[in-house]
Amino acid sequence: MSFEISALIGDPFAISTLSFSVISWIVAIAGAGASDQSKFPHFTWWGIVYQLVVIIFILVFYLFNIIELYKFTLVGLLSIAFVYTTNSVNQLIYHTNDSGNSCCAAGCILLSMVDLIWILYFGGHPESPTNQFIDSFSLKKHIHTQAHLPSSDDKVPHIVDDEEYKGPISPVMNNQFQDSNLRQSQLTNAKSTGPYMSSSQLNGLENFSSSDVNQRDLTSTKRQTIYNDTSSNNNAPSNTFRYKAKALYSYDANPEDINEISFVKDEILEVDDIDGKWWQARRANGQVGICPSNYVKLLD
Repeated sequence: MSFEISALIGDPFAISTLSFSVISWIVAIAGAGASDQSKFPHFTWWGIVYQLVVIIFILVFYLFNIIELYKFTLVGLLSIAFVYTTNSVNQLIYHTNDSGNSCCAAGCILLSMVDLIWILYFGGHPESPTNQFIDSFSLKKHIHTQAHLPSSDDKVPHIVDDEEYKGPISPVMNNQFQDSNLRQSQLTNAKSTGPYMSSSQLNGLENFSSSDVNQRDLTSTKRQTIYNDTSSNNNAPSNTFRYKAKALYSYDANPEDINEISFVKDEILEVDDIDGKWWQARRANGQVGICPSNYVKLLD
């Protein structure tokens, strides 16, 4: 956790709602101070102070970029604040005629409005239309951490597409292809049966080395990573992982998918290829696979 002013500055929703809440709170506290205390409901003082604490919490969570981790907590706190402000409005408007009370009531009404907006946003699902519309204005996209597991259809195929290779094949490679028809059949079957290649479909290809193939076109946007069984990951060449991420939740890999890896909450993972919903990841024990991006958070 580190202080990030950009997390607040880059989010117009956070700046606008926090500014609106601070102005509303100032109106409420000014009205409360100018009121005749003999006619002022003492319960409202506690509500005003409580509202200030909630505003400070939200500001701190945004500045340290941990707002996603406390959304459900904030929904509960804001619900209590909403009850306080609406009840204070009822007491201030219908039971007194003091101008200071009316000013405080106006501030409480504004606070009730911003509390309701926060409840709808923080309590809404990240993929709901309202949340997606609000987040679309953010300069720094937040990582959604709610418990949502993308379907298997969201996974980016990891099969090497033979149509991507435009360069010529060297004679050395031709010599090692003793049964090219069989290997071509294996690649075709892999693409037709699913997005991943099993270890049985890779039989006969284990003797290939990068030195046997000329430079290929690596500018394609498709992923070209093939994961073998997790039991053989320790023997596979190590990949370069440029980032580190912290697990926000524990995740159990699908036993039917040999490419996924399991991890526990707060575990530090090395990750790469972070442009999709499934990231390449490596655990501390050397296990390599893919993990859902909404279960982890990038570290600076």
